[in-house]
Amino acid sequence: MKHPGLSILLLSLTILFSPAVQAQENWGSYVQAVPVKAYAGKKFRVQVSALIQGVEDDASGALWARVHRTNDQYGFFKIDNDNPMRASEWKSYFLEGTFDPDADTLLAGLIVQYNGTFYFDDFQVSVESGRNKWRTIYQNNFEDKDPLLKPGIGDGNQGVNALYNQAVTPTQGRKGRQAIVITAKDVPNYGSNPKAGKYADINGIKLYYEVYGSGAPLVVLHGNGGSISNVTPHYPELIKKYKVIAVDSRAHGKSTDTDAPLTYEQMAADVNALLDQLQIDSTFIWGQSDGAILGLILAMDHPRKVKRVLAYGSNVQPDSSAIFYWGIQAIEKAYRDGTPHEKKLNKLMLDYPHISYERLKTIKAPVLVMAGDRDIIRPEHTLKIFQSIPNSQLCILPGSTHGGSWEKRELFLELLNTFFLEPFTMPDTKSWF
Repeated sequence: MKHPGLSILLLSLTILFSPAVQAQENWGSYVQAVPVKAYAGKKFRVQVSALIQGVEDDASGALWARVHRTNDQYGFFKIDNDNPMRASEWKSYFLEGTFDPDADTLLAGLIVQYNGTFYFDDFQVSVESGRNKWRTIYQNNFEDKDPLLKPGIGDGNQGVNALYNQAVTPTQGRKGRQAIVITAKDVPNYGSNPKAGKYADINGIKLYYEVYGSGAPLVVLHGNGGSISNVTPHYPELIKKYKVIAVDSRAHGKSTDTDAPLTYEQMAADVNALLDQLQIDSTFIWGQSDGAILGLILAMDHPRKVKRVLAYGSNVQPDSSAIFYWGIQAIEKAYRDGTPHEKKLNKLMLDYPHISYERLKTIKAPVLVMAGDRDIIRPEHTLKIFQSIPNSQLCILPGSTHGGSWEKRELFLELLNTFFLEPFTMPDTKSWF
């Protein structure tokens, strides 16, 4: 099972850590910086021993590693989603990669998610010194005077979560005097909530969703590689005003998949079928990135179901007319280096969507087209989408990236509520004259 929720770190692109994800999320990170300039180009291994006592079924840990290059850019990056730590007895975990030719520093560490007690010991980084031979270049057995790892991901307060507490503890049934323990009991569990979560049998899959609140229906659709948990910081406010239907798209989070290639049209059809089962005739939709594409397709293909759409960071073409070339290169790299599951998700972004501007003109529902002024989506493409939809408004969030919904959370929620709850208008400056 894919490590649920951690994909928010990848900000819908499975590429980089998001600067938007901070405290009160359902995960926390811990990091160690290791100088590696002398080992540039070599294969490396990060390993740790762990024992997990989870409260939720999805409580888990994972290793991660990111290479900082001499040109002040990031290179190799991986979260070991396919080997999550859940065992209730001591077990060793490994993550392997290759340093970039201009590698300077390795940032390596641990991610913990949801509520539980997480024990770790024997954290080390090794480089390949020969065939099947490894040389340890960093080791922490948590026996020294100040053995703790640094909270976060190595960039300011990013990844620091005050709901997790790290401490030294006597080793639980292992050699050595002590280990570290990370504990959490009040971490929000959106996306892994057995009381609110259900499965719907839809189009050959089991589609996972959670429902909260009792106001006007609002469907929340995450981005590529994401899940329900991505919107954790927003749910408490959204639930006050809406009946929130949060959905894991097929092949994401807890939803299952088939062997067929992913298409946005199929994923939108899944959401439409879910609304049929829930007997919801008309709903607001907030879609982020791929979720925004789904919102636009729902408005075109299933117009009776859609009251209004907030589309943040959408694109209607997969090429450099819509996405900055550096973004396409990053997605291509993620595709080459990814697991089979990650390849499938990134293949979707590389090949689709193909929505003509003429088709956008058929949308009847009001649409708020949003993006960050430093988005991966070209601003001229966002503008073209806005200009093609008859009943639309445009918002470019200042000082924001593809994750502006998190970076400017309060402003974003204010704009969302204004768009969904107040009368829709398209004022014309000509009236000034």
